[in-house]
Amino acid sequence: MEKTRKTFWQRIKNMGPGAIVTAAVVGPGTVTSCGLAGYNFGYSLGWALLFSVVAMAIMQRMTSKIGLVAGIGLADGIREAFRQSPWRVPLSVLIIIAIFCGNCAYEAGNIVGAATGVSIMFGDHRVIFCLIISAAALGLVLTGSIKYISNVLTGLVFLMAVVFLITAIIVKPDLGALITGMFAPTLPSGAQLTAIALIGTTLVPYCLYLHASTSASKKATDPDMDLDDALVDAAYDSVTNAILTAVISISIMIVGCSLALRGETVVAVNDLAAGLEPLAGTWAKAIFALGIFAAGISSAATAPLAATYVITGILGWSTDLRDKKFRIIATVVFVLGCVVAILGGTPTSIITMAQAINGIALPLSVCLVVYVSSRSAILKQYVNKAVLNVLGLLVLVITLFMAYRTFVVYAPQIAAWFGF
Repeated sequence: MEKTRKTFWQRIKNMGPGAIVTAAVVGPGTVTSCGLAGYNFGYSLGWALLFSVVAMAIMQRMTSKIGLVAGIGLADGIREAFRQSPWRVPLSVLIIIAIFCGNCAYEAGNIVGAATGVSIMFGDHRVIFCLIISAAALGLVLTGSIKYISNVLTGLVFLMAVVFLITAIIVKPDLGALITGMFAPTLPSGAQLTAIALIGTTLVPYCLYLHASTSASKKATDPDMDLDDALVDAAYDSVTNAILTAVISISIMIVGCSLALRGETVVAVNDLAAGLEPLAGTWAKAIFALGIFAAGISSAATAPLAATYVITGILGWSTDLRDKKFRIIATVVFVLGCVVAILGGTPTSIITMAQAINGIALPLSVCLVVYVSSRSAILKQYVNKAVLNVLGLLVLVITLFMAYRTFVVYAPQIAAWFGF
């Protein structure tokens, strides 16, 4: 009997893991990086955003196969692939430390970012806002339902896309210059680190683990699914959410560029919203502030989730969201993130710390995704084809260069933080 072909909208209705990753990717770091990139360099770094969302879709193709075919997360796949290797223990320790520390820093930045969005409209009450936002995001994760979490975050992703796109339309961008910036790569003087930041804020290492694990959760709810059909759904999911990520990021870059053209002063994320008021009125400022809040709280729900998937997967513990150990680890990340958010300084400084850790952890994570998804013992006939491996290795080369530049720039700052 011939299978009925799904329509495009039927495929879109099956969105889930990709939307969760987009919610994780588009956080305060994205708003800050894209806004300042537009403010300082106009549309000339649009190509970096385009590359990053394409690279994200490539990596998600591999992680979706790990989750849907093998029914395991990336961390579980790493444990399985290195079970007999002498590198298993040191690699596991390195991954746990990097993801745990990085996600605590990301969580702090997410909470502060969401609080910043609220404070733009209601005044600066950082401690109260951070506590409320942390409790709300933790409550979402502790529901224990990946489907419910997915639906809420999908809604926030579409909200961000609409909010930031409306704001970008309001400021009337130069579409010709925007298209040129996206498809004719240039690197203005002093823009190298900004380009790396734009790529790094989209290709976040913990999102690779998050996507594989949420795909595995989807497999667990429907163990008899048609794998080939599910992988097609996953491709639609990844591409659609990559487009949404691009729309959101480019819209924020447009706002930053427009404020520079008007001579506004922008040094932090809240300046992007405040700078819109003279241009388009209080309501435009409020809309953009809503977008910042949505970006922060959606990412605040995903960073602890991803860290917990990594730790439980590496250690061979249950990755069920209702499991006691899972809940305890997630809560610890929430609490530490909230404490750092309240005491840890400005959003920019916290995001800088997270980006430094991200720059080092990313190439290792990319390498592990390519390796695990090429293991026939894990994916059988669904292993990567040569083209996908070549594309993955290209992404790896770029991320290695990013790691080198990040280390050169941020190593002195990190040493200073620890008194060296």
